[in-house]
Amino acid sequence: MDISGALLYALEVMLKTVFDYLNFNRLIALTFSFLMAGGIATMINRRFILKYFGPDTPKGISYLVAALSGCILVVCSCTVLPLISSLYKRGASIGPLTTLLFSAPAINILAIFYSAAVFGWDIGFLRALYAIIFSILIGVTMELLFERGKKKEGKILRGRVGSVTSRPWYQTVIFFLIQLLILLTITASPKFMPFLNIPVYEGILSKHVVTALLILLLVVVVKRWYKPEEIKSWLLESYMLARTLFPLLIIGVAIAGLISVFIPPEYISRYVGENTITSNFLASLVGALMYFATLTEVPIVKTLMDLGMDVGPAMALLLAGPSLSIPTVLTLSRIWGVVKTLTYLTLVVILSTFAGYITGIILG
Repeated sequence: MDISGALLYALEVMLKTVFDYLNFNRLIALTFSFLMAGGIATMINRRFILKYFGPDTPKGISYLVAALSGCILVVCSCTVLPLISSLYKRGASIGPLTTLLFSAPAINILAIFYSAAVFGWDIGFLRALYAIIFSILIGVTMELLFERGKKKEGKILRGRVGSVTSRPWYQTVIFFLIQLLILLTITASPKFMPFLNIPVYEGILSKHVVTALLILLLVVVVKRWYKPEEIKSWLLESYMLARTLFPLLIIGVAIAGLISVFIPPEYISRYVGENTITSNFLASLVGALMYFATLTEVPIVKTLMDLGMDVGPAMALLLAGPSLSIPTVLTLSRIWGVVKTLTYLTLVVILSTFAGYITGIILG
């Protein structure tokens, strides 16, 4: 095959990969992932959360808030760094900050639900669980190694910051719960939720009917409880997130298509085709050094799995990939210093290797 023929074939595969990924169910899942992320950004008071990073806050609360705050910050490892740097300079402890640094790219609402839509809820759930547990373990370890016995002084936030949301709590809970149910329904697999995958009429499944009813309920709730300016702000924020991240997702899917063209399956099978400590370590190390924009790790890992990558190394790559990259390491070394940065890198690679190996045993 000549060069022009190879390029045309690569382009054909890239386009086919993009269209295959963006099927009806995934488009619905992505849409409501963006809507949910936009709702979190506009309706949750971030200052209420950030105040828990102060040196006077009990560590247990700081770590829990830092781990769960990853759901709110729809960012990749590089874009969360300015926040980390700012909080560190203002007195936040390195432990909770490291927890936030790991969790923000790994468990944001878009990454988890898109993972579930592509891989299934077994991998999606395990990814979220590992990210929360490991983010706290990494944070506690960093604090014990570098700040034990030290007393940091600084001011994160002063004055009253109000409540976590400006409206009655039950309205906020119902608002997000309906969207969560939509995401759970549309991404339900026949293996775990067969009752949601019963054929109804010419390709329409029971989950499409349930999803339509939930969307109708969401419209009613939003119309009754939210002011027009609140709805506009929510939709605008969701649109801005989609405009920023969706092109990156398409690029990631296209790259996944290129991988399937130029990387022979036997290479994947040889190095990461089995669930061994070595293969998981290799996947973790490569993931820690590569740069993955938010969501792009999902189609790339899916393609590698289609080429023969075992589920264990795939999980290791899903965990280490979004949390680190060479640009992140270089930037962190300026904020924390080389020793702390290399320690963080080592902890991420080791724990991701461990998680991959355990996942391979459970799901292999």
